[in-house]
Amino acid sequence: MHKKKARVTVYEIAKAAGVSVATVSNTINDTGRMTETTKARVKKAMQELGFVRDYNAAKLRSGRSRLVGVLLPDISIPFYAEFCTSLEAALSEHGYLPVMANVGEDTRRQQTMLEEVISHGVAGIAISPSAGTKKTDFEIANTRRIPVITFCREIEGLAMDFIGSDNYQAAQLATKHLLEQGHRKFGMIAGLQETMPGRERKRGFCDALKAADIPEADIHVEICGFDRECGRIKARQLLLNNAEFTALLCHNDLVAVGAAAELEKAGRKTGEDLAIVGFDNLPEGEAWTPALSSVESYPRTIGKDVANLLIKRLDGEPTPITTERVEPHLLIRGSSIFEV
Repeated sequence: MHKKKARVTVYEIAKAAGVSVATVSNTINDTGRMTETTKARVKKAMQELGFVRDYNAAKLRSGRSRLVGVLLPDISIPFYAEFCTSLEAALSEHGYLPVMANVGEDTRRQQTMLEEVISHGVAGIAISPSAGTKKTDFEIANTRRIPVITFCREIEGLAMDFIGSDNYQAAQLATKHLLEQGHRKFGMIAGLQETMPGRERKRGFCDALKAADIPEADIHVEICGFDRECGRIKARQLLLNNAEFTALLCHNDLVAVGAAAELEKAGRKTGEDLAIVGFDNLPEGEAWTPALSSVESYPRTIGKDVANLLIKRLDGEPTPITTERVEPHLLIRGSSIFEV
């Protein structure tokens, strides 16, 4: 029988690194002042000795959890994957460990997962709320005085921190670009209207067209989810409705790629007789032929900003409720630059 390896202690790390126990503790907890050289030496000793931090023990000693609950509609969506990569990196720099949970567009599951992460003792929560989320859904976190940062999907009237994209401005940028290319007949595959991004992108699109005096009869809108298959289905629906359009705005790049594939089957060639613009600037869209024009939504910036704001809340900084909307940027590529 193999003898169980004893847990590595801070005393062993201190001896191996040639520093004090207090320096090791400060490195582990990211506190105190020390040079980067010293910190690197301690971390190297930790790695060589096989040190694994015991978060439960740390919580008992400090009375403070190092876990952060992160609730997402769908982590398989590339936007959220990039967001999580940035969020995790920023949290780990401060000694926090994110616990991810997929909740879909199911408010009951979201409520269950909120209760679950709270019962596991998270210090704070970051959440992109499910479609149909109400202000009252956060009462359990408020009662426990757990900091919550909402991101990407704002809940109207909710007095809670929010960081996300300026979806209205993003849709305005994309639509005005299409107008400048001479288009006068438009289609849109919009996101779920129970979510703020879905509503705001549709509103920005419609307002830009109204300001350009485009008749309602020349504007065709379908409501969709967020994946390729949804894009295919709604593009097919536009065709079945005999909708005439030379420009199509899609809720995200995945929807755009799915829609373009379906429309091509019907003889509509993107970049030749059809202009398409998406959102999120995913690598897949840039590699597509022709490359997809897209509005950059900066998921990595949002992830880092959410982490930093949450850390401020956990540190007790007395700052007002924050609402941050990242300014969008339109990347014009081959899918939309031909003139009508």
